[in-house]
Amino acid sequence: MIASWFRSAPGTSTSTIRTFQREVGGVQEVPFDSLEKHTPQALPTTEVDEDRLLATQKKLASQRRQQIAEPVFADHGPAVAKDASLDPSAFHMVYDPADSASLGYINQMAAVGQVEDFHVVASCASPRQQGKLEKKVPHNLTTIHNPGCQDVWAEDHGEFTEDGTMVVPAILKPSYPTGDVIQADRLRRFGGDEELAEFSEHGAVNERRTQQEALTAAMATGARGYKMAVSYVEGGNMMGGKRPDGTPYALVGKDSVAVTRDLLKKNKREHATRDGLLQIARDYGYRAGEVVAVEQPGEFHLDMAMALAGPGQVLLNDARAVADLQKGWVSQHYSHKFFQWGKQKQLDAIEARAEKLASYEAMVEKDLKKAGLQVFRVAGCFPQTKVNAEMNFFNLRQGKNHNGETFAIALGGDERAEQAFAHTLLSEIPSGYQRIHFLDRELTPITLEMSGGIKCRTKPRQDLPN
Repeated sequence: MIASWFRSAPGTSTSTIRTFQREVGGVQEVPFDSLEKHTPQALPTTEVDEDRLLATQKKLASQRRQQIAEPVFADHGPAVAKDASLDPSAFHMVYDPADSASLGYINQMAAVGQVEDFHVVASCASPRQQGKLEKKVPHNLTTIHNPGCQDVWAEDHGEFTEDGTMVVPAILKPSYPTGDVIQADRLRRFGGDEELAEFSEHGAVNERRTQQEALTAAMATGARGYKMAVSYVEGGNMMGGKRPDGTPYALVGKDSVAVTRDLLKKNKREHATRDGLLQIARDYGYRAGEVVAVEQPGEFHLDMAMALAGPGQVLLNDARAVADLQKGWVSQHYSHKFFQWGKQKQLDAIEARAEKLASYEAMVEKDLKKAGLQVFRVAGCFPQTKVNAEMNFFNLRQGKNHNGETFAIALGGDERAEQAFAHTLLSEIPSGYQRIHFLDRELTPITLEMSGGIKCRTKPRQDLPN
């Protein structure tokens, strides 16, 4: 106990980052501190007070009403890609001292940014928090005072577009029944199967008004424009990327399409599925046909069970492969034990969970292939068992650095699972990944217990403001 008083807080040491690289002789683990460091360019900032924020929000709400009445396609580019084509200049994050993982993740993202050439911008609720964070993370970090409502899930609050516009999801009345709309549409999609329809729902962004965090962060760092979408799509449920020919596309979870369709219906607009997709395309800078509806993978957001890779490539969890690995670990755990009590119960629970998740994944894979995307099934989401903590390697960040090398940043996990995922990503997926960084594994259970990972905590922007 006394020794723990002198330990660093989780995530504050770069020695807890484990890095794997693709080498001539295969995939090798390398010490993170041995990697060459750079000084990425910082973003210029300006102070945004609450009055300016609320005035801008009011203006955007008025423009949204006009868009409902006279819908037109956006005059800005598509949302910044979330696949390996991204060349990030910065990642926005939110600091919350009440969240015991917040400081660690900001610290480690700033450290990785010195290797992969991106900056970190952290929103703080008060100038006092700014000062504390700047002392604890002195390098490769810019802090801003953000008076808007916020939580740590920066990914969900809005989308930067390729030309620097910030688009935030519609701010709806607090009484809007997001969960009811989602459940009704799931029952329709799943043929009335209530058990299949029963998993977590999105809606927290509107409930908490955290669109304000993304809007303020964009205003404070010189975004080229601001917009409130007609649709309601949280960032974790939309994944934009590039096809092999360079054209953009976006995957949107069907729960978000259902909510958008309902909003259009309430405003006496056509509400066919296609019209919902068309509205999302209008909002986020895509053309007709470039937004694809994808079934939820048994999760409230797509990014909890899948990730984009190279152009036109999608990594999708393989629940049965996960189960095979976990059953092997359980069997190994009991191999030298005389008493086998509990073993079969654990194996049965692993199998039952895998079968249910596999049914969602089959629907997702069908939608992805119908859209002409290449799907790679990978063991990446590991529920907790007696022999392993919960792990999620899909909720990752990625991009290209100053040397054109493709990198990924993922949550840490069990050593066996990290090695397997690193080997798959670096040597089996034909996307040219050079390196993957696994963050402090002590932070993983903290963030997953809150239903989010490192992608959920970060929002990329591609170009620095002029």
